[in-house]
Amino acid sequence: YSILSQAYLYAVEDNGTPDLWGFGNRDAGAEEDDVSYQANNSLIVRDKLFQNVKSLKKCDKALSKDECGLSNTYYFENKTVDSELNTKSSGVASIDGSNIIVIANSGNCTEVRGTGKYLSNVCAIIYLDINGSNAPNTHGKDIFSFYLTKNGIVPVGTQDETTWTFEKGSLGRTAWVIANENLDYLRCPKDLDWDGKTKCN
Repeated sequence: YSILSQAYLYAVEDNGTPDLWGFGNRDAGAEEDDVSYQANNSLIVRDKLFQNVKSLKKCDKALSKDECGLSNTYYFENKTVDSELNTKSSGVASIDGSNIIVIANSGNCTEVRGTGKYLSNVCAIIYLDINGSNAPNTHGKDIFSFYLTKNGIVPVGTQDETTWTFEKGSLGRTAWVIANENLDYLRCPKDLDWDGKTKCN
């Protein structure tokens, strides 16, 4: 999280806020072109955001998943396949064995994922797979998600979140892990909430 936040500060200093980075919105207007269009946007975001990170290894969309060190399949917490992450993994890079996948959503940074200035100005989603292609390749276990917003990097699943809340699981677990420093939701998910119990017995 600290690496992402630091990268954001340097990127904004050099290029302005993400809405000025020159990438477009998610929907290209033609379904058959959308994947390629979005892939190009993701590469723009990746290259701007991480331009000052010296240890970053880039992997462009022309390379296969194996060549990029990616898993062939990613999963939600309930063990269903995350088809979006499986098919839209173009803005890929790695840092010290962790994979980063960028999916650009809104070039003008107006996507709304919750309340407040951060979640009302979402530009892209950044997925961090902390152990590369090694199992379990599952959201909330070894994959954690962050929003790139006009105002900074925000972990998915904060109390202001309305799209991927903590209660929904999977992508919504990242903020919990950062705030509470545990993955206890894997053991007692129904017992935990932001305003009450934050650890299993």
